[in-house]
Amino acid sequence: MTVEGPTPERRRQQQRIKLSASAAAFLIGFVILLVLMLPSPWAFAAGAVVGGAAAAGTYGMMYGRELSLERRTAQLSTQQESLTAQLRQIEATVRNRTHQFPPATHGQLRMMLVGLEEIVQRWETLDRAPEQQDAVFHTITNHLPRTLELFLGLPDSAKPKHAEEFKAQVGLMTEAVAKTRDQVVKKDLQALKSNRALLEEALTDPDERLFKDEGL
Repeated sequence: MTVEGPTPERRRQQQRIKLSASAAAFLIGFVILLVLMLPSPWAFAAGAVVGGAAAAGTYGMMYGRELSLERRTAQLSTQQESLTAQLRQIEATVRNRTHQFPPATHGQLRMMLVGLEEIVQRWETLDRAPEQQDAVFHTITNHLPRTLELFLGLPDSAKPKHAEEFKAQVGLMTEAVAKTRDQVVKKDLQALKSNRALLEEALTDPDERLFKDEGL
């Protein structure tokens, strides 16, 4: 899942929504002042001023939220690309120097890297879980590469002595990544199921739906 900005059609739709909301705010403000001030000759002018202010405020608020969302989308995309590049470097290290790692950790390292790649592909899904997103970010940028670096930096003669400790650290990270990956995939499946329910609701013939609902 790559984080992308709004399409031209989506932008046009957002513009229509902003204009509609601003027009509604103008009418509400205008009518309220008009009712309160009638029969004063200034009622229409005051209503237009208040309505215009309400419309401008509504448009500005919605435009600000839209800009904030676009900035967040761009930030997520940049972060996603950076994490993907760092994962490629880690994968190259594991692949090229696999003979230096304890055999018992080979499978764990592969599982962890696959899990991290899936999470990064769905990076936007974790946006509502900042603690998990932060943990994955630091695993890729710091914890995992640092753990590999420290073990590879040991003399070959000392590696067997520290193999169990290395295996334990890799195991902890693998378990944490697996849990996060399962949660991310679960959210995607829930979204798919919700979308399926909406499609069934929209595409099912009304008479057929009534027939089923009545148990006929």
